[in-house]
Amino acid sequence: MQAAGELGVWTRRRVATLVIGYLVGLGGMILVKGVFLSADRYFLILLVPAIALRAGRGFIRDFLPFIVLVLLYEEARGVAHLLHPHPFYEPMLLFDRWIGLGQVPTIRFQDWLWHGHLEWYDHALSLLDRLHFIVPPTLLFLIWLERREVYYRCAATLVAVSFAGAVTFLAFPAAPPWLASKHGHIPHVARIGYIEGGNSPVSTSKSWIESHILANPVAAVPSLHAAYALLVLLFAYAWRGKIGAWCAVPYTVGMWFTVIYLGDHYVVDIVIGAAYAAAGWVLVPRLFRSTPLRRLIGPFPAPLGRGDGNGSDVLRSVP
Repeated sequence: MQAAGELGVWTRRRVATLVIGYLVGLGGMILVKGVFLSADRYFLILLVPAIALRAGRGFIRDFLPFIVLVLLYEEARGVAHLLHPHPFYEPMLLFDRWIGLGQVPTIRFQDWLWHGHLEWYDHALSLLDRLHFIVPPTLLFLIWLERREVYYRCAATLVAVSFAGAVTFLAFPAAPPWLASKHGHIPHVARIGYIEGGNSPVSTSKSWIESHILANPVAAVPSLHAAYALLVLLFAYAWRGKIGAWCAVPYTVGMWFTVIYLGDHYVVDIVIGAAYAAAGWVLVPRLFRSTPLRRLIGPFPAPLGRGDGNGSDVLRSVP
């Protein structure tokens, strides 16, 4: 973690450049391609502020392999379904009925909150659900700008957890609650995140790469939504210590509740996903230490240099 007295690299000019560059990249992509922000498109969005901060070449060097590996994971996820398309239903139901005292928590939450039409909180939770694809790479980008060595640990952990998930999807394809409901294993579960609630003001479509990646509708165990949400908390802790972790707690807990309520995951999926994230966070650094990989990609100079030394212009780093 960062030393307590160390000054950060964030001048007001850099903060403004980062924010404006990001908004330009995001807004331009949405206007041209719509709101489907796949990994390849998000790479281009983040490239804009990286170039504006004069770190474009380093960004391509460090993020392009990461994005390629994420896309390979998505294809592996689809291949897993192609090879083993018939999911399991009962193991998750047994656990969730036990933890829910006879009632599946997804059904209990929907009995409390779902009224047959979208409420304001349904829109909010559906948006939070989609941030699963946005928050981790954005946080990785911010970490990379300041602490490239920490970025490597975090990015490698996320990729390792993703591929571990893909292997599990092949060995143990698991049906989510909405699919179990569809086939009569549990009472009705609304797939709230996929209910139409209005048209987007811009047209949207998958990127060319995403349109050629195989889909997997039953990749429920482990929940990578839950795994990534815990990784966000761990990344924030590695970057900004306890304050960073506490700032990430609402996102992590909110994501866990969201995917259960929306009908996409059981509680047991969340538990297993969180276990995968924790295991990856512990094991990946050991892999770095025990292989030549660290020497091959090091040293790790920060893409952003020091601030200009003007105390009125430098934002202090959080310990």
